[in-house]
Amino acid sequence: MSLLTRLERAADPTNVERHTWKADDQATAVIGHLKKMLATKAGTSKTCPDYGVPDITHLLHDMAEATALMQRGVKLSIQSYEPRLKNVQVRPMKVEVQGQVGMMFEITGHILLPDGKRQALRFGAAIDDKGQIGIDEL
Repeated sequence: MSLLTRLERAADPTNVERHTWKADDQATAVIGHLKKMLATKAGTSKTCPDYGVPDITHLLHDMAEATALMQRGVKLSIQSYEPRLKNVQVRPMKVEVQGQVGMMFEITGHILLPDGKRQALRFGAAIDDKGQIGIDEL
């Protein structure tokens, strides 16, 4: 959970909780950040040029090369910029919708909760023909 979210909760006079986090908040925060990060093309951030994923639109004619490049790019981005997600695995999945082969990845890992427990996360990242990535929990 971000510092601002914790401060908002702590400042909320209607908040009856003694602590300012919940187990689901950590997972929600990680997934929210991954959605933003994976929707960003590498090279568009001035301060972190490698933040985001590679642009593969020029490689879509070579699906095998595009899949391998995107798989490495997604894993490297997550490992570099989302340290809360541990043991990251990115596996390609073959998807066919209306005769079109698409690119989808299963992303798994776990987060460490403030109480020391681990929470597994598993979600899918689907890439459309424009190179945009959408994330859904599996």
